[in-house]
Amino acid sequence: MKNLLTILLCLGILNSFAQHTNRQKKDLLNLSAIKHSGWMLAPGLTYMIPFKPKGDEAPEVDPAGKLAVYFELGRWHLFPGGGNVFNYYDYSLAYKRLSGREEIGDIKGQFKQNYVLGNFNINNIIQLTDYTFIQNSLGVNLDYKFSEKYEPATETSTLDNTKRLLFSLHYKIGYGIKVTKNLFIIPTLETPILNGREWEKGRSDYGILSSRYRPLIFSVRFAWTRKPGKGDCPPVYDPANGKNGQNFDDMLQME
Repeated sequence: MKNLLTILLCLGILNSFAQHTNRQKKDLLNLSAIKHSGWMLAPGLTYMIPFKPKGDEAPEVDPAGKLAVYFELGRWHLFPGGGNVFNYYDYSLAYKRLSGREEIGDIKGQFKQNYVLGNFNINNIIQLTDYTFIQNSLGVNLDYKFSEKYEPATETSTLDNTKRLLFSLHYKIGYGIKVTKNLFIIPTLETPILNGREWEKGRSDYGILSSRYRPLIFSVRFAWTRKPGKGDCPPVYDPANGKNGQNFDDMLQME
């Protein structure tokens, strides 16, 4: 919970700083000429950061993470009015594999876990230049483990400490690049900050075999914009009342 409060505080500070320093930046988007939602996809890799078990009673364990695959497909939507801190939200379906190994003396063990998952994120944009920005995201993920394979290193290795259904709160940070008028590429790094199932006293890493591991997801998001259709009417700023499209402009101009 302290991690979450720290992230929210930092987002507020960074957003306030950006609003005072980015007034002369060129718009990332022409909001009157695009639909305020679109498709995105994100191929990537996962890696499990290992932590050795603690305590004198623990055997001498040497854990290690392994690279594995990740793929995500979803939609993004701008918030109505632009929002004050978070500027758009997204949701997606994804596949991921988590993999690692450990050694106890000459005995080796490894695991492979395959998940399908749903993600939901709220995202903050901090514009750096006319074509680049920092993206901070808070989100939740619900994971279903549909297959797994273990090779236990010892008979006492715990195999039941990751449930078939997992729920986590996660944080993502990304560096965004406007490649063309309609295409954005955002390399991102994601890690859980709180596990809801299985609850482990607020911990955000996983117990697998005889060790603990922190999952990392590195992905590259491709997001597209497109022209509005006949039924789409993007908000237009009304200087008489200061409403509607004003906050959308503030969001991406960081004024």
